[in-house]
Amino acid sequence: MNASLPVRIASLAPGLHTLRLTPPAETLGLDPAQFSEVTADVSLDIGTNQIVATVEVSATAHLVCDRTAVPFDQLVGGTHTVLFTQNAAMVDDDADDDVRLYGPHDATIDLGNAVHDTLLLALPQRRLAPGAEDLDVPTRFGAPDDLDAPADDRWDALRRLRDGGTLN
Repeated sequence: MNASLPVRIASLAPGLHTLRLTPPAETLGLDPAQFSEVTADVSLDIGTNQIVATVEVSATAHLVCDRTAVPFDQLVGGTHTVLFTQNAAMVDDDADDDVRLYGPHDATIDLGNAVHDTLLLALPQRRLAPGAEDLDVPTRFGAPDDLDAPADDRWDALRRLRDGGTLN
């Protein structure tokens, strides 16, 4: 995944810092046809050898209703916290991605993966357009012209069997 959202930390003093970023969806490895108006409110708590980065993300998701197949927009969002540390013993290669290593001379930290994953996880599994919940879902489509006529000729042999005849 090519998600990139570098945050400059070189000039920041220890303490709490907040900033608002509005990256384009492409830089986060997201499809711009599916996401727009991405906003990331970043809170950095900078300590001596670690940084706790909390990202509150929101975006407009362009979805298609599962019930009506009508396109609609929905605001999605979530929060993700990542610990950046200089202590290599705290970072395990097989552990989750919420603890990352950074060097004492690094000028930036990258929050792209955190924002990317948060937005993808914020997408609803069941996508219903506003008002679609109240609509009747048709369960029968069309009516046959002749109730005794088979839907197609492949059923003729079974129809003869039902009427007491043979398959041949």
